[in-house]
Amino acid sequence: MKQYKTKITSTFLSLMFVMSMLNAADKIGVPAKGGHPEYLFLEKVSAKEAQSTADMISKSIAKGRLVIFAQMGRLTNPELGDKGYTGDVFADQWEQALEAEFISASPAQEQIIKKLIWAGKQAMDNNQDRLNVKGVKWKHFLPAKWAREAGLMFNSRTGIVTKQPAINYRHPSNAPDAKEIEVLTKFVKAGTNAKPQGEFAMMGKQKVYRYFDPINLMPPCLGCHGKPKGELDKLGFEKDGLETGDVIGLISVSIAVEK
Repeated sequence: MKQYKTKITSTFLSLMFVMSMLNAADKIGVPAKGGHPEYLFLEKVSAKEAQSTADMISKSIAKGRLVIFAQMGRLTNPELGDKGYTGDVFADQWEQALEAEFISASPAQEQIIKKLIWAGKQAMDNNQDRLNVKGVKWKHFLPAKWAREAGLMFNSRTGIVTKQPAINYRHPSNAPDAKEIEVLTKFVKAGTNAKPQGEFAMMGKQKVYRYFDPINLMPPCLGCHGKPKGELDKLGFEKDGLETGDVIGLISVSIAVEK
């Protein structure tokens, strides 16, 4: 009887140990609770200029992506070494594409866009070694990667948060938060009729303006995001099964608002 009780006790302790390990494992690799992604906003705008500023930032990122997209044939040419596509070359093309957008920009907005252009130029310069590798076609450099890296440097100088949440995101930084999922769901339903939207919110103790601009799939993107759904694309990801014009994601901008 004593041996039987000892066996039960031993089994119970072993089970408790296993359960405690499982509970500990459940807590590994999950988002930390609470907090907010930014706490020092170096650039702030008036409530009156919040929407137009966020729209400028979003449109600038979108045009920067298109400028790079136009160069992808050159950047993925495995027969070329030095592509000659430096940060300065890109920035000149980008600024020309943006010129008409900012005729009415205020001094505060011009300062913010100037920092964004700096960040975009830096992101391109930082990838020169990668871009100029000869003998390799796909070098893990796409417009979305440029926008992600430029966004981080832009954030370092402004505090403004930019993201590219997607319905099937391929990079952890593009995982949508609860609000972005809500907006993405609305955009997907609207399809080609999806329109940008924004709202005032709080980020910690800071009032911000959150802006969401839909990204519709372009024909050149079908090779990775088109049909047939589930087939592996050239980068090894499963295709999304989308068609031209479908909403694939959005550009998200959070900018601090002055009190």
